[in-house]
Amino acid sequence: MISLLLAVPSLASNPAEPLPELGDSAAGLMAPAQEQALGQAWLRSFRASVPLESDPLVFEYMENLLFKLSSYSDIEDKNLDLVIVSNPTINAFAVPGGVIGVNTGLLLYAESEAQLASVLSHELAHLSQRHFARSVEASQRTNFTTLAGLLAGIVLAAASEGDAASAAIMASQAAALDSQLRYSRLHEKEADRLGMKTLVDAGYPAESAALMFKQMLNASRLYGNRMPEFLLTHPVTESRIADASNRARQLPSTTNVPSLDYLLIKARITALGKVPGKESTEESAKEHIKRFRLALEKLSTPEPSSPTNSNVPAELARSAAHYGLALSYLENRQWRKARKTLAPLLKQAPNKLAYILLDIDIDIEAGDSKRAEKRLHELNTTMPNNYAISMALAQTMLSNTDYKDAQKVLQSLTKTRPAQADVWYLMSETHGLAGDILQLHQARAEFFLLRGNFSQARQHLTTALHFSKNNYQIAARIKERIRDVNSLQQLTENL
Repeated sequence: MISLLLAVPSLASNPAEPLPELGDSAAGLMAPAQEQALGQAWLRSFRASVPLESDPLVFEYMENLLFKLSSYSDIEDKNLDLVIVSNPTINAFAVPGGVIGVNTGLLLYAESEAQLASVLSHELAHLSQRHFARSVEASQRTNFTTLAGLLAGIVLAAASEGDAASAAIMASQAAALDSQLRYSRLHEKEADRLGMKTLVDAGYPAESAALMFKQMLNASRLYGNRMPEFLLTHPVTESRIADASNRARQLPSTTNVPSLDYLLIKARITALGKVPGKESTEESAKEHIKRFRLALEKLSTPEPSSPTNSNVPAELARSAAHYGLALSYLENRQWRKARKTLAPLLKQAPNKLAYILLDIDIDIEAGDSKRAEKRLHELNTTMPNNYAISMALAQTMLSNTDYKDAQKVLQSLTKTRPAQADVWYLMSETHGLAGDILQLHQARAEFFLLRGNFSQARQHLTTALHFSKNNYQIAARIKERIRDVNSLQQLTENL
């Protein structure tokens, strides 16, 4: 991360060097290719700096939602990189080069998929309007280290260092604090307007943005002085909520269709999350069991005076709570209770993937991993290269010592998801268990490269070259990859 931050000021080290004409006000300062390189360099460092959410089902849900929204946005390059940070605070960010990030806490605070979509649409607008490049242009009269501070603040905030994040942002913005934090007030208004258009075009109610703003305002009051970075750079006021409400009334009305998938993912994040103060997974699971049981009791006998989310039908809320309870039972190794709790959901929706995968996980906990592998193989045949299914299948094959088959599944995934670090990590473990030392080192090199560790990547490729056993074609590919690593490192250092 340090090399990236030190490199940022060099973007303007040679102002006489011409950049490509892009037809906008940012063209003379930063080309899209530079933004792409900066964003990818930042992403590599980011992966190694914060705890990322690795659950494939959560990731695939968020990925599909982001892809849907991007297809309705003005962003030209829709090849986006998604990162999900395992952190209970509210946060979302857009980094130049097409990187969109969210904290799991954002899903916990949003009451509906539409509210979550409103935040993602807002961040997409920042990217489509190239607000980062325009902020560079606006800040060139102050100090280009501002950019380093902005990107560093995102990392610190995502790593739960709230006070440090605030300090980094404030220190880097001392000369321009009156006009901007990460983006100017003008950029925020523009992102609000264009984000709402994307939201509506994608089929979500326009008022969802104002409802999400209200959620954020309530959260900001709870946080007090320890404000999350997102709420500092996206300040929510009554005026901003009113503007969003007024704008929504001028747009076509859309009926809100509650998403069960969103509620299930929200329950999943809760059930798999660690409870502060609890040292083990089982201890956290016990707390989650109590929470979901209480939720089901309230849904069965709601108190007239208690506030409820009227936008979520009770039936969907109960399904999500039952799913969360079943998952929590499984996390606490009570697979019989998990199966009993899940059974009514499977009967009601036998094709719901989240239910099927949980039922298969119960098979594994019950000691029937062979049946689990068979079921996953059938699913994989029906939906090849589905991230959640493929990862579950590979992991189950590993536990059944079917190493060669696991290699084939993961090899296919690396082709469709070459930038997924978790896939390369599992791939390296699989190669090691299969006794394929050459491919083990190649996979580890890709994993470390995605995390910005060029020296480790180069070291593993050099070791792989040793194991190539004079195979000309393999050795040539490894040498070419070493040159790629060297070039990428040089590009990062020269940004």
